[in-house]
Amino acid sequence: MTHTLTLLTALLLAPLAALHATDKPSVPPSWSDDFSDAAAFALNWRPYGFLATGIDAKHPLGKTVSGKDARAEWWQIVDGALRGQCFPEEKHPPGLRHPVSGKDIRVSCRFKLATEGQMGISLGGPNPVVEKDFNVAGLHIRPDRITAWDNDVLHPKGSPEAAELKKQGIWNRKFIYAKTEKITIDPDIWHDLVLELEGKELRAIIDGKLVLTYTTLCGDVPKHDIGLQPGGKSDSPLSTWFDDISVAPLP
Repeated sequence: MTHTLTLLTALLLAPLAALHATDKPSVPPSWSDDFSDAAAFALNWRPYGFLATGIDAKHPLGKTVSGKDARAEWWQIVDGALRGQCFPEEKHPPGLRHPVSGKDIRVSCRFKLATEGQMGISLGGPNPVVEKDFNVAGLHIRPDRITAWDNDVLHPKGSPEAAELKKQGIWNRKFIYAKTEKITIDPDIWHDLVLELEGKELRAIIDGKLVLTYTTLCGDVPKHDIGLQPGGKSDSPLSTWFDDISVAPLP
């Protein structure tokens, strides 16, 4: 089981590592996207995911693809909004990332969920807990709850166990659901989300109401990018919708 988890960890890191490996132009601290321009979307956003056709014992999530190799059905602009889709045959939902800059940051967007669906949003940066560029804060929103998730270490740094993982080229990392609050999100209609990360303090505001606060492990680092993700479990494809996203520094 531990070996499987470490394989999953290594695979999950691949998309972000690929994004940070390329030279990025300077990013303004404030920007917005209403998904009305397909050419701008293709230029500014980078999709990634795991293809079910590549699932095997060594790659339990499937073949990793990003950029132009990503599956077109994962992300599409439909009627002036962004639709993300996840598929039951795939073991991990696809993602989409856009560069950002700054430390204390506010992200606003509209979103719409299916009854069984999930909306994911994250902020990436140089994560000192796991000693790599990776997500430093994130939310999962479902119709009945909102969860702040984080990344911690599997073993204390400097321990023999951590040293052995490093020797094997395996990250000393675990994904944790850090805090969950019960909420009610009506499916199939638009809702407003504001995510604020000020220092290590994460705040989530939905439809004008503060629904979650969480003290992250390392959310006070400079931010590199923002991530979006559909999700949920169903025997048929699930859609999550996004629109009118904006990013700005906190005053």
